Amino acid sequence: MENQKHYIPIDGQQITVTEESYRAYKRPAWAERKRKEREKRCVISNGKGGIKRCTGDCSKCEKQRTGSILSLDSLTEESGFEPSDPIDIAELIADKLLFEELYAALEELDPDNRRIMELFSIGKSEREIAAEIGLSQKAVNKRKNKLFAQLRQRLKDFI
Repeated sequence: MENQKHYIPIDGQQITVTEESYRAYKRPAWAERKRKEREKRCVISNGKGGIKRCTGDCSKCEKQRTGSILSLDSLTEESGFEPSDPIDIAELIADKLLFEELYAALEELDPDNRRIMELFSIGKSEREIAAEIGLSQKAVNKRKNKLFAQLRQRLKDFI
């Protein structure tokens, strides 16, 4: 199953993602489905000191569980609790895909250009970068502008 492709819908398109991203996207839906399955379970004595799952008609059972629903919806309704800033999984995955593409683009640069981008990313000025790699400030400025243009072109579908 290592070569299995995973897809998630983003803006109406099926986007290929890693298994890790797919699982992070699906986890809340899987958890909710599991919660609903558990909610339907009624556990009774098996007569031997243990318990078993009831197969009877729950609507007629005296032991029917009531008020045991555990969900964010019921928590919100009963306590007035509002979760702050819900996480948008699709946006999170889109950001992850953008970063993966950015890192891949940076890895493909030749060592000098990669070094320029690395120094720029840690806040070095063009003058400091020029001194460190042995180029003029003007040459560093031209390379930097060219590199940013290349990255913008490559990442245009993600932004």
